[in-house]
Amino acid sequence: MSTPLRHRFVHAQIAWLLGVVLALTIADAFSFTLFALLGVIGFITIIELLTPADVPTRWRDDLDVVVTVALLVAVVAVNARLVQLFAPDVLP
Repeated sequence: MSTPLRHRFVHAQIAWLLGVVLALTIADAFSFTLFALLGVIGFITIIELLTPADVPTRWRDDLDVVVTVALLVAVVAVNARLVQLFAPDVLP
């Protein structure tokens, strides 16, 4: 991935995260769980939009580990929220 594309990726990710924080704050619905989930969704979306599909890159192969960890974090966050909703005595 070329340097301008990397810069575009970082700028898009920062813009997405700031937009999520702003939207959640305006809606008075900010929680770390929701922020993490929307951050992961944005991260994967930005990867898919900015990575060239026809050119295999080493960077893309290394990114698969990061995407896997991000998805696991999102699953844990959603499961923790579900436990809080359906069994409020289990988690604080």
